[in-house]
Amino acid sequence: MIYKNRQMEYILKEASTTFPALLLTGPRQSGKTTLLKNLFSDKAKFISLDESDIRLWAHEDPRDFIQNNMPPVIIDEIQYAPDLLTYIKRRIDDDRSPGQWFLTGSSQFTLMKHVSESLAGRTAIFHLLPFSHSEIHGRVYPNWDDWFTSIKDNVPCDEDLGNVLLRGTYPELVCNATINRKIWYDSYIQTYIERDLSLVYNIGDINTFTKMLTLLAARTGTILNMSSLASDLGVSVPTVKRWISVLELSFILYLLKAYYANIGKRLIKSAKIYFLDTGLAAHLTGIRDREVLLRGPLSGQLFETFVVSEFVKSFYHHGERPALTFINNKNIWEVDLLIERNMNMIPVEIKLSATITENHLKNFKLLRNVLQGLDDSNYLICNRKEYNRMKGTHISYWGSL
Repeated sequence: MIYKNRQMEYILKEASTTFPALLLTGPRQSGKTTLLKNLFSDKAKFISLDESDIRLWAHEDPRDFIQNNMPPVIIDEIQYAPDLLTYIKRRIDDDRSPGQWFLTGSSQFTLMKHVSESLAGRTAIFHLLPFSHSEIHGRVYPNWDDWFTSIKDNVPCDEDLGNVLLRGTYPELVCNATINRKIWYDSYIQTYIERDLSLVYNIGDINTFTKMLTLLAARTGTILNMSSLASDLGVSVPTVKRWISVLELSFILYLLKAYYANIGKRLIKSAKIYFLDTGLAAHLTGIRDREVLLRGPLSGQLFETFVVSEFVKSFYHHGERPALTFINNKNIWEVDLLIERNMNMIPVEIKLSATITENHLKNFKLLRNVLQGLDDSNYLICNRKEYNRMKGTHISYWGSL
Protein backbone atom coordinates (compact mmCIF):
# COMPACT_ATOMS: atom_id res chain seq x y z
CA MET A 1 0.00 0.00 0.00
CA ILE A 2 1.33 3.44 -0.93
CA TYR A 3 2.43 5.47 2.09
CA LYS A 4 0.79 8.85 2.55
CA ASN A 5 2.41 11.41 4.81
CA ARG A 6 0.59 12.25 8.02
CA GLN A 7 0.29 15.60 9.79
CA MET A 8 1.48 13.92 12.98
CA GLU A 9 4.94 13.19 11.61
CA TYR A 10 6.16 16.62 12.74
CA ILE A 11 5.13 16.30 16.38
CA LEU A 12 6.17 12.64 16.67
CA LYS A 13 9.67 13.41 15.43
CA GLU A 14 9.93 16.29 17.88
CA ALA A 15 8.65 14.24 20.82
CA SER A 16 11.07 11.40 20.05
CA THR A 17 13.97 13.74 20.78
CA THR A 18 12.79 14.51 24.31
CA PHE A 19 10.62 11.64 25.65
CA PRO A 20 11.84 8.09 26.42
CA ALA A 21 8.54 6.62 25.21
CA LEU A 22 5.84 7.53 22.68
CA LEU A 23 2.35 6.03 22.80
CA LEU A 24 0.17 6.25 19.70
CA THR A 25 -3.50 5.35 20.20
CA GLY A 26 -6.51 5.50 17.90
CA PRO A 27 -9.14 3.32 16.24
CA ARG A 28 -8.31 0.12 14.44
CA GLN A 29 -6.95 0.53 10.92
CA SER A 30 -6.15 4.24 11.32
CA GLY A 31 -2.52 3.77 10.28
CA LYS A 32 -0.72 3.77 13.64
CA THR A 33 1.64 0.90 12.85
CA THR A 34 2.39 2.18 9.35
CA LEU A 35 3.20 5.65 10.67
CA LEU A 36 5.62 4.48 13.37
CA LYS A 37 7.30 2.04 11.01
CA ASN A 38 7.77 4.77 8.41
CA LEU A 39 9.30 7.17 10.93
CA PHE A 40 11.37 4.92 13.18
CA SER A 41 11.94 1.46 11.65
CA ASP A 42 15.42 2.49 10.52
CA LYS A 43 16.51 2.51 14.16
CA ALA A 44 13.84 0.51 16.03
CA LYS A 45 13.00 -3.19 15.97
CA PHE A 46 9.31 -4.00 15.34
CA ILE A 47 7.27 -6.58 17.27
CA SER A 48 3.50 -7.06 17.28
CA LEU A 49 1.38 -8.39 20.14
CA ASP A 50 -1.40 -8.99 17.64
CA GLU A 51 0.23 -12.38 16.98
CA SER A 52 -1.01 -14.97 19.47
CA ASP A 53 2.36 -16.61 20.19
CA ILE A 54 4.07 -13.28 20.76
CA ARG A 55 1.19 -12.17 23.00
CA LEU A 56 1.46 -15.40 25.03
CA TRP A 57 5.19 -14.87 25.47
CA ALA A 58 4.64 -11.33 26.73
CA HIS A 59 2.00 -12.54 29.20
CA GLU A 60 3.84 -15.55 30.57
CA ASP A 61 7.37 -14.15 30.77
CA PRO A 62 7.34 -10.35 30.42
CA ARG A 63 10.87 -10.02 31.79
CA ASP A 64 12.26 -12.35 29.13
CA PHE A 65 10.18 -10.62 26.48
CA ILE A 66 11.69 -7.24 27.35
CA GLN A 67 15.22 -8.63 27.57
CA ASN A 68 14.87 -10.03 24.05
CA ASN A 69 13.32 -6.85 22.67
CA MET A 70 15.57 -4.15 23.99
CA PRO A 71 15.07 -0.55 22.85
CA PRO A 72 14.81 1.15 20.55
CA VAL A 73 11.74 -0.94 19.77
CA ILE A 74 8.24 -0.51 18.33
CA ILE A 75 5.72 -2.63 20.28
CA ASP A 76 2.43 -2.87 18.41
CA GLU A 77 -0.96 -3.35 20.16
CA ILE A 78 0.42 -2.93 23.69
CA GLN A 79 -3.11 -3.19 25.17
CA TYR A 80 -2.90 -6.98 24.76
CA ALA A 81 -0.10 -7.14 27.35
CA PRO A 82 -0.49 -4.10 29.62
CA ASP A 83 1.70 -5.66 32.31
CA LEU A 84 4.67 -4.98 30.03
CA LEU A 85 4.33 -1.30 30.90
CA THR A 86 5.63 -1.97 34.43
CA TYR A 87 8.80 -3.52 33.03
CA ILE A 88 9.18 -0.73 30.48
CA LYS A 89 8.91 1.76 33.35
CA ARG A 90 11.83 0.09 35.12
CA ARG A 91 13.94 0.22 31.97
CA ILE A 92 13.14 3.89 31.48
CA ASP A 93 14.04 4.67 35.08
CA ASP A 94 17.43 3.08 34.44
CA ASP A 95 17.90 4.87 31.12
CA ARG A 96 15.85 7.96 30.26
CA SER A 97 17.39 8.44 26.83
CA PRO A 98 14.79 9.81 24.38
CA GLY A 99 13.27 7.85 21.52
CA GLN A 100 13.62 4.33 22.98
CA TRP A 101 10.08 2.94 23.24
CA PHE A 102 7.40 3.36 20.55
CA LEU A 103 4.04 1.86 21.52
CA THR A 104 0.70 1.59 19.74
CA GLY A 105 -2.70 0.68 21.14
CA SER A 106 -6.28 0.54 19.90
CA SER A 107 -8.10 0.23 23.20
CA GLN A 108 -7.79 3.56 24.94
CA PHE A 109 -9.73 3.01 28.19
CA THR A 110 -7.79 0.05 29.57
CA LEU A 111 -4.54 1.22 28.04
CA MET A 112 -4.65 4.73 29.45
CA LYS A 113 -5.38 3.35 32.93
CA HIS A 114 -2.19 1.29 32.84
CA VAL A 115 -0.17 4.11 31.26
CA SER A 116 -1.21 6.56 33.98
CA GLU A 117 -0.15 4.03 36.59
CA SER A 118 3.15 3.00 35.00
CA LEU A 119 4.44 5.58 32.54
CA ALA A 120 3.17 8.91 33.84
CA GLY A 121 5.71 11.60 33.01
CA ARG A 122 7.75 9.20 30.91
CA THR A 123 5.70 9.00 27.72
CA ALA A 124 4.25 11.41 25.17
CA ILE A 125 0.72 10.37 24.18
CA PHE A 126 -0.85 11.02 20.76
CA HIS A 127 -4.09 10.02 19.06
CA LEU A 128 -4.12 9.08 15.37
CA LEU A 129 -7.45 9.04 13.55
CA PRO A 130 -8.07 7.92 9.94
CA PHE A 131 -6.81 10.17 7.16
CA SER A 132 -7.76 13.81 7.11
CA HIS A 133 -8.83 15.22 3.74
CA SER A 134 -5.61 17.19 3.37
CA GLU A 135 -3.51 14.08 4.13
CA ILE A 136 -5.34 12.15 1.42
CA HIS A 137 -4.30 14.86 -1.05
CA GLY A 138 -0.70 15.11 0.13
CA ARG A 139 -1.04 18.39 2.02
CA VAL A 140 0.51 18.29 5.49
CA TYR A 141 1.21 21.25 7.73
CA PRO A 142 3.66 21.57 10.64
CA ASN A 143 1.06 23.11 12.98
CA TRP A 144 -2.68 23.67 13.34
CA ASP A 145 -2.57 27.37 12.52
CA ASP A 146 -0.93 26.70 9.14
CA TRP A 147 -3.64 24.15 8.35
CA PHE A 148 -6.40 26.58 9.32
CA THR A 149 -4.89 29.38 7.24
CA SER A 150 -4.92 27.07 4.23
CA ILE A 151 -8.72 26.90 4.36
CA LYS A 152 -8.77 30.34 2.76
CA ASP A 153 -6.38 29.30 -0.03
CA ASN A 154 -9.15 27.66 -2.08
CA VAL A 155 -7.09 24.54 -2.77
CA PRO A 156 -8.31 22.84 -5.97
CA CYS A 157 -10.21 19.59 -5.40
CA ASP A 158 -11.76 17.59 -8.23
CA GLU A 159 -13.27 14.89 -6.02
CA ASP A 160 -17.01 14.33 -5.95
CA LEU A 161 -18.48 15.12 -2.54
CA GLY A 162 -20.85 12.16 -2.53
CA ASN A 163 -18.02 9.73 -3.24
CA VAL A 164 -15.84 11.33 -0.55
CA LEU A 165 -18.55 10.92 2.08
CA LEU A 166 -19.32 7.34 1.05
CA ARG A 167 -15.70 6.21 0.88
CA GLY A 168 -14.73 7.48 4.29
CA THR A 169 -11.15 8.02 5.41
CA TYR A 170 -9.74 4.72 6.64
CA PRO A 171 -6.35 4.27 4.93
CA GLU A 172 -7.10 0.90 3.33
CA LEU A 173 -10.25 2.23 1.66
CA VAL A 174 -8.50 5.39 0.50
CA CYS A 175 -5.43 3.66 -0.90
CA ASN A 176 -7.14 0.67 -2.51
CA ALA A 177 -10.07 1.68 -4.69
CA THR A 178 -10.79 -1.95 -5.60
CA ILE A 179 -11.92 -2.92 -2.10
CA ASN A 180 -15.61 -3.65 -1.67
CA ARG A 181 -16.64 -1.00 0.88
CA LYS A 182 -19.63 -2.93 2.18
CA ILE A 183 -17.58 -6.04 2.90
CA TRP A 184 -14.79 -3.96 4.47
CA TYR A 185 -17.11 -2.05 6.81
CA ASP A 186 -19.05 -5.21 7.73
CA SER A 187 -15.77 -6.87 8.67
CA TYR A 188 -14.56 -3.79 10.53
CA ILE A 189 -17.69 -3.62 12.67
CA GLN A 190 -17.52 -7.33 13.43
CA THR A 191 -13.84 -7.16 14.39
CA TYR A 192 -14.36 -3.99 16.45
CA ILE A 193 -17.25 -5.51 18.40
CA GLU A 194 -15.79 -8.99 18.84
CA ARG A 195 -12.24 -8.00 19.72
CA ASP A 196 -12.26 -4.55 21.26
CA LEU A 197 -15.68 -4.43 22.88
CA SER A 198 -16.35 -8.02 23.95
CA LEU A 199 -12.82 -8.66 25.22
CA VAL A 200 -11.92 -5.27 26.66
CA TYR A 201 -15.09 -3.40 27.57
CA ASN A 202 -17.46 -6.26 28.47
CA ILE A 203 -20.39 -4.67 26.64
CA GLY A 204 -22.83 -7.48 27.39
CA ASP A 205 -25.76 -7.32 24.97
CA ILE A 206 -23.90 -7.09 21.66
CA ASN A 207 -27.06 -7.19 19.52
CA THR A 208 -28.59 -4.18 21.26
CA PHE A 209 -25.26 -2.37 21.18
CA THR A 210 -25.05 -2.94 17.42
CA LYS A 211 -28.59 -1.59 17.04
CA MET A 212 -27.53 1.51 18.96
CA LEU A 213 -24.66 2.02 16.52
CA THR A 214 -27.17 2.13 13.66
CA LEU A 215 -29.46 4.53 15.51
CA LEU A 216 -26.53 6.81 16.29
CA ALA A 217 -25.40 6.80 12.66
CA ALA A 218 -28.81 8.14 11.64
CA ARG A 219 -28.44 10.85 14.29
CA THR A 220 -24.89 11.95 13.51
CA GLY A 221 -24.65 15.73 13.58
CA THR A 222 -27.60 16.09 15.98
CA ILE A 223 -27.98 16.87 19.65
CA LEU A 224 -27.57 13.77 21.79
CA ASN A 225 -30.74 12.62 23.57
CA MET A 226 -29.86 9.65 25.76
CA SER A 227 -33.40 9.25 27.08
CA SER A 228 -34.75 8.87 23.56
CA LEU A 229 -32.04 6.35 22.68
CA ALA A 230 -32.68 4.36 25.85
CA SER A 231 -36.41 4.25 25.08
CA ASP A 232 -35.82 3.11 21.48
CA LEU A 233 -33.42 0.40 22.63
CA GLY A 234 -35.28 -0.76 25.72
CA VAL A 235 -32.29 -0.24 28.01
CA SER A 236 -31.51 2.17 30.84
CA VAL A 237 -30.09 5.65 30.37
CA PRO A 238 -26.93 4.70 32.38
CA THR A 239 -26.37 1.81 29.94
CA VAL A 240 -26.65 4.13 26.94
CA LYS A 241 -24.31 6.59 28.62
CA ARG A 242 -21.72 3.87 29.25
CA TRP A 243 -21.95 2.53 25.70
CA ILE A 244 -21.56 5.99 24.19
CA SER A 245 -18.51 6.56 26.39
CA VAL A 246 -17.03 3.36 24.97
CA LEU A 247 -17.65 4.58 21.41
CA GLU A 248 -16.06 7.91 22.26
CA LEU A 249 -13.01 6.28 23.88
CA SER A 250 -12.70 4.02 20.83
CA PHE A 251 -12.66 7.07 18.50
CA ILE A 252 -15.78 5.92 16.67
CA LEU A 253 -17.78 8.88 17.95
CA TYR A 254 -16.87 12.43 18.89
CA LEU A 255 -19.01 14.35 21.36
CA LEU A 256 -18.97 18.06 20.60
CA LYS A 257 -19.65 19.89 23.85
CA ALA A 258 -22.04 22.83 24.02
CA TYR A 259 -20.81 26.31 24.87
CA TYR A 260 -23.02 27.59 27.66
CA ALA A 261 -21.25 30.34 29.54
CA ASN A 262 -23.57 32.57 31.49
CA ILE A 263 -24.99 34.54 28.56
CA GLY A 264 -28.58 33.43 28.94
CA LYS A 265 -30.76 30.56 30.09
CA ARG A 266 -31.94 29.55 26.64
CA LEU A 267 -28.76 27.80 25.58
CA ILE A 268 -28.91 24.05 24.98
CA LYS A 269 -26.30 22.27 27.11
CA SER A 270 -26.41 18.75 25.61
CA ALA A 271 -23.55 17.63 23.37
CA LYS A 272 -23.84 16.86 19.66
CA ILE A 273 -22.73 13.48 18.34
CA TYR A 274 -20.54 12.98 15.28
CA PHE A 275 -19.09 9.87 13.71
CA LEU A 276 -15.41 10.37 12.98
CA ASP A 277 -15.79 8.59 9.63
CA THR A 278 -18.67 9.42 7.28
CA GLY A 279 -18.19 6.17 5.37
CA LEU A 280 -18.95 4.16 8.50
CA ALA A 281 -22.00 6.30 9.30
CA ALA A 282 -23.32 5.95 5.74
CA HIS A 283 -22.72 2.20 5.80
CA LEU A 284 -24.61 1.76 9.08
CA THR A 285 -27.60 3.68 7.71
CA GLY A 286 -27.66 1.57 4.54
CA ILE A 287 -26.62 4.34 2.16
CA ARG A 288 -24.65 2.87 -0.75
CA ASP A 289 -25.24 5.38 -3.56
CA ARG A 290 -23.85 8.92 -3.91
CA GLU A 291 -27.15 10.26 -5.29
CA VAL A 292 -29.09 8.80 -2.38
CA LEU A 293 -26.57 10.34 -0.01
CA LEU A 294 -26.55 13.83 -1.53
CA ARG A 295 -30.32 14.03 -2.11
CA GLY A 296 -31.48 12.09 0.93
CA PRO A 297 -32.56 13.29 4.39
CA LEU A 298 -29.11 12.69 5.92
CA SER A 299 -27.14 14.73 3.38
CA GLY A 300 -26.77 17.82 5.56
CA GLN A 301 -25.93 15.79 8.66
CA LEU A 302 -23.27 13.76 6.86
CA PHE A 303 -21.72 16.87 5.33
CA GLU A 304 -21.59 18.55 8.74
CA THR A 305 -20.13 15.34 10.17
CA PHE A 306 -17.40 15.40 7.55
CA VAL A 307 -16.43 19.02 8.26
CA VAL A 308 -16.48 18.66 12.06
CA SER A 309 -14.41 15.47 11.86
CA GLU A 310 -11.82 17.32 9.75
CA PHE A 311 -11.40 19.91 12.49
CA VAL A 312 -11.20 17.20 15.16
CA LYS A 313 -8.56 15.30 13.17
CA SER A 314 -6.49 18.40 12.54
CA PHE A 315 -6.24 19.13 16.26
CA TYR A 316 -5.35 15.55 17.20
CA HIS A 317 -2.92 15.12 14.33
CA HIS A 318 -1.01 18.22 15.41
CA GLY A 319 -0.73 16.88 18.95
CA GLU A 320 -3.49 19.05 20.43
CA ARG A 321 -6.80 18.37 22.13
CA PRO A 322 -9.71 19.67 20.02
CA ALA A 323 -10.64 23.12 21.32
CA LEU A 324 -14.14 22.94 19.85
CA THR A 325 -17.67 23.69 21.04
CA PHE A 326 -20.97 24.70 19.45
CA ILE A 327 -23.70 27.08 20.57
CA ASN A 328 -27.45 26.56 20.24
CA ASN A 329 -30.08 29.01 21.44
CA LYS A 330 -33.03 26.65 22.05
CA ASN A 331 -33.05 25.65 18.38
CA ILE A 332 -33.85 29.24 17.36
CA TRP A 333 -30.35 29.73 16.04
CA GLU A 334 -27.11 27.76 16.14
CA VAL A 335 -23.47 28.24 15.21
CA ASP A 336 -21.93 24.88 14.33
CA LEU A 337 -18.42 25.39 15.70
CA LEU A 338 -16.64 27.72 18.05
CA ILE A 339 -12.86 27.27 17.93
CA GLU A 340 -10.97 28.48 20.96
CA ARG A 341 -7.69 29.89 19.73
CA ASN A 342 -5.27 32.56 20.97
CA MET A 343 -7.61 33.82 23.70
CA ASN A 344 -10.59 34.30 21.38
CA MET A 345 -13.30 32.26 19.67
CA ILE A 346 -13.52 31.66 15.91
CA PRO A 347 -17.11 31.05 14.71
CA VAL A 348 -17.65 28.48 11.93
CA GLU A 349 -20.86 27.61 10.12
CA ILE A 350 -21.32 24.56 7.87
CA LYS A 351 -23.73 24.59 4.91
CA LEU A 352 -24.10 21.96 2.19
CA SER A 353 -25.38 24.57 -0.26
CA ALA A 354 -23.25 25.85 -3.15
CA THR A 355 -25.27 29.08 -3.34
CA ILE A 356 -24.54 31.30 -0.37
CA THR A 357 -26.73 34.29 0.50
CA GLU A 358 -26.79 36.77 3.35
CA ASN A 359 -29.41 34.58 5.02
CA HIS A 360 -26.72 31.93 5.58
CA LEU A 361 -24.73 34.47 7.60
CA LYS A 362 -27.46 35.64 9.98
CA ASN A 363 -26.43 33.35 12.87
CA PHE A 364 -23.04 35.03 13.04
CA LYS A 365 -24.76 38.34 13.75
CA LEU A 366 -27.01 36.79 16.39
CA LEU A 367 -23.96 35.21 18.04
CA ARG A 368 -22.06 38.48 18.15
CA ASN A 369 -25.01 40.14 19.84
CA VAL A 370 -24.63 37.86 22.86
CA LEU A 371 -21.00 36.73 23.01
CA GLN A 372 -17.82 38.75 23.48
CA GLY A 373 -14.25 37.74 22.68
CA LEU A 374 -14.93 36.58 19.15
CA ASP A 375 -12.41 36.63 16.33
CA ASP A 376 -12.78 39.46 13.83
CA SER A 377 -13.66 37.00 11.07
CA ASN A 378 -16.34 34.34 10.61
CA TYR A 379 -15.90 31.21 8.53
CA LEU A 380 -18.47 29.35 6.46
CA ILE A 381 -17.57 25.96 4.98
CA CYS A 382 -19.82 25.04 2.05
CA ASN A 383 -20.05 23.36 -1.34
CA ARG A 384 -19.17 26.51 -3.33
CA LYS A 385 -15.91 25.96 -5.19
CA GLU A 386 -14.91 29.62 -5.46
CA TYR A 387 -13.56 31.33 -2.35
CA ASN A 388 -15.44 34.49 -1.43
CA ARG A 389 -15.60 36.97 1.42
CA MET A 390 -18.97 38.39 2.41
CA LYS A 391 -19.61 40.79 5.30
CA GLY A 392 -16.59 39.70 7.35
CA THR A 393 -17.10 36.01 6.58
CA HIS A 394 -14.61 33.79 4.76
CA ILE A 395 -16.69 31.51 2.52
CA SER A 396 -14.55 28.45 1.83
CA TYR A 397 -14.94 25.26 -0.16
CA TRP A 398 -14.96 21.97 1.75
CA GLY A 399 -12.23 20.71 -0.60
CA SER A 400 -9.80 23.17 0.99
CA LEU A 401 -9.98 21.42 4.36
